[in-house]
Amino acid sequence: MTFVRKLGWFDAAMIVSGGIIGSGIFMNSAESAKFCQTSSQLLLVWAAGGLIAFLGGLCFAELGAMFPQSGGQVVYLERAIAPWLGFLFGWTLFSTIQTGAIAAVSTTCARFIGTFLPMSDPVSRLLAAGIIWSLTAVNIIGIKPASWIQNIFTVLKIAALAVLIFVGIFLFEAPAGGLGPLFPHGAGLKVWSALGLALIPALFSYGGWQNLNFVAGEVKNPSRTMPLAIISGVSLVIVVYILSNVAYVRALPIEAIAGSTKLASDALEAMAGPWGARFISAAIIVSTFGITNVFVLTGARVYQVMAEKGMFIPAAARVHRKFGTPHVAILIQAAWASGLLLSNTYGQLLQYVTFGDWIFYGFTALALLILRRKEPRLARPYRTWGYPVTPVLFLLIAVAVVANVFIASPVKSFTGTAIILAGLPIYAVVRRKGRRADAL
Repeated sequence: MTFVRKLGWFDAAMIVSGGIIGSGIFMNSAESAKFCQTSSQLLLVWAAGGLIAFLGGLCFAELGAMFPQSGGQVVYLERAIAPWLGFLFGWTLFSTIQTGAIAAVSTTCARFIGTFLPMSDPVSRLLAAGIIWSLTAVNIIGIKPASWIQNIFTVLKIAALAVLIFVGIFLFEAPAGGLGPLFPHGAGLKVWSALGLALIPALFSYGGWQNLNFVAGEVKNPSRTMPLAIISGVSLVIVVYILSNVAYVRALPIEAIAGSTKLASDALEAMAGPWGARFISAAIIVSTFGITNVFVLTGARVYQVMAEKGMFIPAAARVHRKFGTPHVAILIQAAWASGLLLSNTYGQLLQYVTFGDWIFYGFTALALLILRRKEPRLARPYRTWGYPVTPVLFLLIAVAVVANVFIASPVKSFTGTAIILAGLPIYAVVRRKGRRADAL
């Protein structure tokens, strides 16, 4: 049984935007600010992060329109480079990145609910597990109910950021002093190196546009809808993120931004008083609940495709006869994410492998380049703007991001690489079993 195409352009664009906007924009500008000398540098960094995300989105738009089936990078990497690389992506997604993100973001959601309804840590963790399983239940019932939740919560979190932006830009009278010069002490190598470090938190906040490609098999008119949804969804996030940072720098000096542990809350409180902190807490609850739904919705489609290819638990290939959803894959995902949550191991795993996203971003850009040469006659309803400069530039940026992370945190990076490569012996076993089954 195959998936039914039920997602229109708006549904798809909300998956793109909702898969990017989580809790990062509420906090990560403070991490960037630690490496910036002036507020203008902070805005430059987040604008650069948006440009890089746009380049990546253009690459994924071509691949999504060219391969209008679910599975995302598993499909692209297998077709362009090697099946084992597609498996490694799926292995990393399931073992750590997607399930770890589900555990982490649901935990954040539960903790911020705790600002309104105080609860102990064990109760908060059980609430996080309840969030995972409630969204799992909705996603099993059907992709349309799941997309309705996604649409509602994505609109709500963009509206919450719009309030922050409106207050910061139109209602708040910023103190004199301005943004400061872009390069107050010159533009030497040390300054650019610091800005490179400031870019990392921004890039991780911009990540997530690839989630739509995971569910491409359920998008209506994918040759048109996939590129349009990716480009419009990423563009919307770029505008919202840059304007949010404009609000931050109008509310607080760069030193205060760098020292803040709850930036959006501190900024809105400085602009509008004590109610700002509670408003931001509510906004983070909405945002994290919505992005948890994106991860639940999209990740399971990758495992279902892997199972169809003989690369995952065979039962995960099943599609529910009534609901048309990969119900077994969704349940397996929820069980593993809950295990990471309740064992409290997700935090350490994500520290190790978060940069893995950028490893596979780089391979995906490479896959686009290879496919242009390897299979030039494939139908390409959308062609990446600026090819080949766009994918080459995005590939080089991905390599630079990964190299930067290795230099900054070598032990964690090598540990993360070991976790990713641990999928290779599993792949060897899976392939051996598949050959035996074919022989019979």
